Amino acid sequence: MNRFIAFFIFAAFSAFTFSHELSNGYLTLKNSSSESLLGELLLKPEDIGRAAGLDINNDGSLTWGEVNRNHNVANDYIQKHLVIRGSETRCSISVAQPSLREISAESLLAYPLSVNCASLNEVSIQYTGIVNNFPTHKLLTTLTLSDHTNVYVLTDERPLITISADENNWISQFNEMVYQGIWHIFIGLDHILFLVATLLTVNLYRENKSWVKKHSKQHIIKSTVILVSTFTLAHSITLTATALDVITLDSRIVELGIAISVVITAINNVYPVIMRLGFITFGFGLLHGMGFASVFGDLNAQSNNLVMNVLAFNLGVEIGQLAIVTLLLPLLILLRNIRLYSKAIMPIASSIIAVVAINWTLQRW
Repeated sequence: MNRFIAFFIFAAFSAFTFSHELSNGYLTLKNSSSESLLGELLLKPEDIGRAAGLDINNDGSLTWGEVNRNHNVANDYIQKHLVIRGSETRCSISVAQPSLREISAESLLAYPLSVNCASLNEVSIQYTGIVNNFPTHKLLTTLTLSDHTNVYVLTDERPLITISADENNWISQFNEMVYQGIWHIFIGLDHILFLVATLLTVNLYRENKSWVKKHSKQHIIKSTVILVSTFTLAHSITLTATALDVITLDSRIVELGIAISVVITAINNVYPVIMRLGFITFGFGLLHGMGFASVFGDLNAQSNNLVMNVLAFNLGVEIGQLAIVTLLLPLLILLRNIRLYSKAIMPIASSIIAVVAINWTLQRW
């Protein structure tokens, strides 16, 4: 009964929980000549609507009519907060009417950009948009000059980047993609909750249809290593294969499958049916790898260094995942000694995760 009470209490709050809560935008630019860049700026409707004041009636819902009627307002906002300079002077930016674009199951406004500069031997991009309203906002920026693609993230702390047309610093790009892998494991709450749900019973075993604590720390650590390694192997396979276009799957199906994987894993903790977690972890890890790959694709990292970028991004994901496990495992080892852990703490935590994941499933259906 306590499990059901906790389940429905947290169901009341789960509608406000999202798997990717932070604010992201995407800027892609590529030189079409020695004096011009073409590309687009993608922003969430609610972000640009609130920041630029496109939502005239302040009802919290930006309509397509408001987007079209207030394009001049959006244009002025973009011109003010996106400053691009060539080697000598500030470039002029032309912002066309936006279209709707789907990125990782999110609908974004895509504003086509045409940038004219006196010279493009060196390009600097300064971006200060959205952060006043959404402090965590990040702009994932891809700039291609002379067939060299550079990927960076502009934030409130780093609003300016400068890139030379002759620059091909693979070390800088490798570090940037590692950072992106780490960052996206931390903003991917669905991936984190799957990992947590998987490990919640690593310090327990089944006896007479009940969860009982494991006494051996070595056994707990060994089980954790096996599960995490299985998950790592699986999502590394599909992340690499999907990023390299060896396999393709609709991102909506992938996002839905990830949500369902969290539901099944969490419920299996409360009402265990699958006891060999390695198999289910590997299978669901394949789905999560495709989810990571869709994020990698959103970074527009298809460049002449694609293989290096895939490896660096994958490494970043593993580092982020290892950091989570390093923090979680000692806590689980301690909690197993609390009598209430197997009776209440683990089932309630699993129920909360299940409810949140059910909400994601309904959102993504």
